[in-house]
Amino acid sequence: MGKKGLVVVTSILAVLTVVFGVISAVLLALKHHQDDHGEFSTYRRSPAMPCGVVAAILASMTQILASVAICSCGACRMTKGAKRIAAVVFFITSWVLAIIAVLLFLAGAMLGFEGSAKKTVGNARIVGGVAIFVIATFLFLVVAALDVASYRLVRKKGQYQAYVGSNPPFVPSKDAPYGSAPPPPNQV
Repeated sequence: MGKKGLVVVTSILAVLTVVFGVISAVLLALKHHQDDHGEFSTYRRSPAMPCGVVAAILASMTQILASVAICSCGACRMTKGAKRIAAVVFFITSWVLAIIAVLLFLAGAMLGFEGSAKKTVGNARIVGGVAIFVIATFLFLVVAALDVASYRLVRKKGQYQAYVGSNPPFVPSKDAPYGSAPPPPNQV
């Protein structure tokens, strides 16, 4: 798989991580309570638990693939000065934040287990953990932005020149020295 394929797969995994993070937060907020026992209320296992674990696995896979894409450029050694320093700082910061995001996804998943919750004022039940998934998802978006910034700083200058809108150079052949264009008027 080439570098472009690696970047596409990493982008897809990043989107899936965000989707599973949001789904986990919503499913944990919809946690159903089974029955009331006086002061406590029991609840069953939430489907947010497996979604949170999947989000954690996807987040770690995304970070590993982004690191491979960044380091495989070979431009890390060629880039000099402030760009290289910024890319390294972004890269290290993204790893630290990715580890924190994975741990938060796992912590939120653990809150999806069966258990009991104490009722609060007015017999309302507090569902904890939704904020953990929201924070983990937002933190992962920051990680993805840092990975993209680091990748853009270390890639080679002419790597994506063809996508900017420049035409490929014209190479004349023996059969058609002017390509499909008519010959100049003084050459007829």
